[in-house]
Order: sequence, then structure tokens, then C-alpha cells
Amino acid sequence: MDNIRVAVWGFGAMGGGIAKVLLEKKGVEITGVCDIHPARVGKSIFELLGVERGERRDVVVCDDINRVAARGAADICVIATDSFTKKVFPKIKLVVENGINVICTAEEMSYPKANQPELAEEMDKLAKANGVSILGTGINPGLMMDLLAVCLSGCMTDVQSVQCRRVNSLSPFGPVVMEEQGVGLSIKAFEQGVEDGSLAGHVGFAESVGMIAEALGWKVDKFEQQMKPIVTTVDRKSPYGFAKAGDVAGVNMTGQGYVNGELKIDMIHPQQIEPEMEGTHTGDYIVLKGTPNVSMAINPEVDGGIGTIAMMVNMIPHVINARPGLKTMLDLPVPRAIRNQYMPEDRKDRREKMAKKGDWVLTHNIILTPQQRAPQVPEDTHGVPLEMWVKGHLTADAEIGDEVEIITRTGRHVRGKLLEVNPRYTHDYGEFVPELLEIGDTVRGILFGGDDK
Repeated sequence: MDNIRVAVWGFGAMGGGIAKVLLEKKGVEITGVCDIHPARVGKSIFELLGVERGERRDVVVCDDINRVAARGAADICVIATDSFTKKVFPKIKLVVENGINVICTAEEMSYPKANQPELAEEMDKLAKANGVSILGTGINPGLMMDLLAVCLSGCMTDVQSVQCRRVNSLSPFGPVVMEEQGVGLSIKAFEQGVEDGSLAGHVGFAESVGMIAEALGWKVDKFEQQMKPIVTTVDRKSPYGFAKAGDVAGVNMTGQGYVNGELKIDMIHPQQIEPEMEGTHTGDYIVLKGTPNVSMAINPEVDGGIGTIAMMVNMIPHVINARPGLKTMLDLPVPRAIRNQYMPEDRKDRREKMAKKGDWVLTHNIILTPQQRAPQVPEDTHGVPLEMWVKGHLTADAEIGDEVEIITRTGRHVRGKLLEVNPRYTHDYGEFVPELLEIGDTVRGILFGGDDK
């Protein structure tokens, strides 16, 4: 099997981190990288990442995505540029229309219909029309405050409420996240940013609440969230952020999802740069009330930077192998760590197994099982099923092996198991017989006369 071909759009802390991990794996290759930062454009990714190139093809950072994500250039594109669906949508659209799958770090993309239902619907249609899949994921949202809670509910017969609390460090994240969280601002500037909407704080509560609610069959009738500054008493410095004493080192986000007026989903998420400098211990905590009650604690927190990078890398094969469309973590297999290499089954593009509405296909159906055969039929016939193979046009998109409906050339509607798309003819007229040429000449002479005929 060929390697999985990955294009990377955005080569900051997350995009660069994802690329570095991919370079450690077998069965995958980075085919192109797009970034607009002048310090990166024109440089080798191996130089930027401090990784030995070895015998691998060099990849130079390019500022033209049309070269990096051209049709046929990659199997999947990692987009690590934005947090919001509205901002990242044009990028996703461009990639998808070139027939390339997308996996994205944008927090809102983890469950985009929470805030952008129209764009979510459009992306789903675009993906299906182009035979690819789209997924937004990361450590949070994507796992710690949504999918993990859903997984834990699997050992319960009844769930009354969900509380997710993540106390984490912002230090691994890049400048975009620092800006969204207000790191380094004065208290006054922070409050002004909250009021005018220029500060995002944690992006993803609405998405996590929506994902949990969908999984548990709840309909959220009210969602609220709050945003308060975390003020440092000491100077704090991270790789991409700085807050002097008295300024904002992070944000305490809280959010609530109500079902029939009752608080069902409670989100608590204080996050800041270098929390250990003031004695804050990080951790992840989930409490599910119901039958039975379930609680989980992870100390310290799962590292947000490494966790996001790992989720992106580990979900790549699931996205490639998914049925076309916009996906969430609820739609795909449970993530698993890919250790040293992507296996052949990881690299199998499900598009090879997909058929679209209107395709000419071959179906199979068992009309009678051996047990249903009439008793008077010969013994050898009685021992095998009565089978039917029919060709026709698909009435809806499907995958090889699905039960489908087709319309034959005569207009009949037939159901059966999808076997093949554009089935080829396998019968022939056997081996060549030279005598047939002589017979043909003889017949023409008899019919039309003359040796020249």
C-alpha cells in the first residue's frame, strides 16, 4: 500500500507539532506545507523542526495553498489555523473541492452545528459531493470534556447530569490562543475585550455541550457561559505568552447546558499559562450522576499541546476511511494511539469502496436459502441457495457491502447487496480458432463468388 499523503495548512505550534510527530511514523508522508509567516516561507520543514531529513524528499514551506492542496496532491489536509468555523470554512471548502479529506484543529469544528448550523449543512453537502470527509478535533473539545464523558456513560443505565472540569495550562499553545485568552492584558483591557467580544476565552463549550447532549438523547433548550480573568501575582512567561504581575494570565470559563429548564451539563474550565508558579495543580475531572454514579480524575491534566497533536495524528486514518460527509467524534471509531506506523488498513481509502447515486452497479440477492427450496428439486440443487445478480443504477449513495436499491434498464426497482461499481464483463468467446478464418473466406466465396471476395 502507498503511504498516507498529508498536506499541512498552518505551521505554528500545532501544525508544526503535528508535522513533527508524523515524521516519526512510517506509512505516512508530508507532501506539502502552507504557511504565510515570512520566517517560515521558503524554508525546509526539516530545518524548521530540527529533524534530520535523511533520504526523505525535502518539503519547503509554501505560501500558496493551491500548490499544496491541489487535486491529487494529498489524501488528507491538516488545517491548524483558526478556532472558529466561520473563519476556517473557506479553507475547508477549497480543500474539499479538490477531493481531499480534512482534519481541523478549529475548536468550533468539533461540533459546528452548535454555532453554525447552516455552514455545517453546507460542509456536509460539499464533502459528500466530493467523496471526502471532514472532522474537527483536539484535546478539548474533542476528548476530555465531551467524548470521554460520553464513553464513561456507557457503563451506566441512566444519566441524570454531567459535570466536566478541566484545570489546565495554556503554555504549550501558540500566539493565536494567547490572544484569544487575553494572556498579558490588564484587567481593564480584559473586561473591555469580554464586553466587545474581541476575546474568545475558551472556544468549545457550546460544541462540547451539544456533543454530549446528542449522545445522551437530550435536547438543550438553553446554553450559557461565563468568562472571568485569572490574575497573576507574579511574572509568568511561556513559549508564546507573557503576563506580568497584576495582569491576566488566563481565563476561568464556565458554561451550562439546560434541558427542560434543568441544569444537565456543567462545564468548568480555568486555564492559564504556567499555573504551577502559583500553586495551581492541573487535572481533568468528570462526574456523572445516575445509575451508577461515575467519577474520574486525571492528575495532572493531559497536556493540551501534546494531546491535541496526538488526537489529530491518531484520527487521520479514521477520517480517510469514513463515509463522505461532515463528521464529529461521535461518528468515528474511538481514537487509539498509532505507535510507530500506519498499518495497511489505516491507509485504505474508503472512497475505493464508495458508490454514488446514479452509478452503474452490480448487486446480489439470495432469493431462496437451501432450507427454503422446494422438496422436489434435485438433491444437488436443494443443497445450494437460489441467487440473483442484477445490474442497475443506484438510487442513493452507498458503500460496497450495503443493502441497496437499484433501478434496472427496464425500470424495475430491485434490492440487493452492493458488489461492484461499473462492473466489467468477464465472459469471452474462448481461445482463437484459426480455422474460422478459412471458413469465413469459403462462405464469402460461395455467397458472392470470385477469388477476390
